[in-house]
Amino acid sequence: MINEVLLTSLVVFAIVGSVTPGPNNLMVMASGAAYGWRATVPHIMGIMVGFSVMTAAMNLGLGTLLAGAPALIWVVKTGGALWLLWLAFQLGRAALRPADDKGKTRAGGRPMRFHEAILFQWVNPKAWAVTLAAAGAYAQLTPSLWSRTALIVLVFALCSPIANGIWVTMGEALHRLLSGPRAGRLFGLLMAALLAATAVSIFLASPDIVPPS
Repeated sequence: MINEVLLTSLVVFAIVGSVTPGPNNLMVMASGAAYGWRATVPHIMGIMVGFSVMTAAMNLGLGTLLAGAPALIWVVKTGGALWLLWLAFQLGRAALRPADDKGKTRAGGRPMRFHEAILFQWVNPKAWAVTLAAAGAYAQLTPSLWSRTALIVLVFALCSPIANGIWVTMGEALHRLLSGPRAGRLFGLLMAALLAATAVSIFLASPDIVPPS
């Protein structure tokens, strides 16, 4: 039997966890601005699949194992923060490239691919925090471990693409609004700064990410 109160709480948690700013949303927003909706779809699908696999793993016992391995969590946090800093550097460098002969700043690079978005979830600190929290907070959602895992995965899988889509749409809107080379360069630098700030906040956060009791 499903605990309806916890199910409602899970849906709210998934919506808030999916739509609030974080590495995934900032990256798809930047991708939408630079490459458009269609080119960003593989990125969105990779986030959904990668996060679903990660959520299932946490609910099936990986979260408990990691709670007793703070060194491994530190490695994940550090790796995620360094990757975000690298992405911020790439975005900033692309934004500072000279304009082409039509007066437009070249975006440079390419959208994140499907498999890269899947792998990125494993060094995404927000993904770790959300999946660990869900595994701990909704342990009483259903008596069956497998049905509970499937339900949590399903709820997040439904929320994730919608939330990412909102951010991609915002990115496309900003691209149309900031159509000039100077404005486009400013937007690219702003996205780079936001990713860098996210990386710094990871280093300054509490050293341990553990599921709630």
